[in-house]
Amino acid sequence: MTTPTKRMDRSVQRTRQLLRQASIDVMKEKGFSATSIRDIAERANVNRGTFYAHFADKYDLLEALLREEVQHLILDGLPPLSRWDKDTLCLLIQTVLEGFEKLLHACYPSPVRDALLERVIQEELAALLLAWLKQARQGTTHRQVSLETTAQVASWAIFGAAVQWSRGTTTKTSEQTAQDVLLIITEGMAPGMLRAR
Repeated sequence: MTTPTKRMDRSVQRTRQLLRQASIDVMKEKGFSATSIRDIAERANVNRGTFYAHFADKYDLLEALLREEVQHLILDGLPPLSRWDKDTLCLLIQTVLEGFEKLLHACYPSPVRDALLERVIQEELAALLLAWLKQARQGTTHRQVSLETTAQVASWAIFGAAVQWSRGTTTKTSEQTAQDVLLIITEGMAPGMLRAR
């Protein structure tokens, strides 16, 4: 027998999925700017109050959609038991390089969506890297740089490389670019590159 909580959870999930799909469909037709809450609610066959019970506004819904896409992109490109090591980190970088352009040209591009997508990618990368670093830290000694700072810097390095690579200004493959970024993240700037004043 299904408990009321499980039935309600499924009902909530089903409604959220209807709203997500309706928003995608409407945004494909009208674009993000022209899409209204009323359009989404009507397409999902729910009232506006139901929409607001699940999302604060269309920006909140868009962020949820983008987070799902980014999480799927990252998780689909990595082995199930991923952790902080060179091979997995290189695979993550390459996955982001190749997936960034696809996400950028998804079905509902707009300046608002693009800016939100960039923030979501960097945040999701930082969260994943921090989780890996915390897992790798177990049993190790004190570090000079916090794990949070390490995760933030690495996420921005990966994200920045993905933005640059997606512009097509380099002849390097995603594999070559991923190797370069990996080297910078894991070994830092080459000794002797910075001159003392």
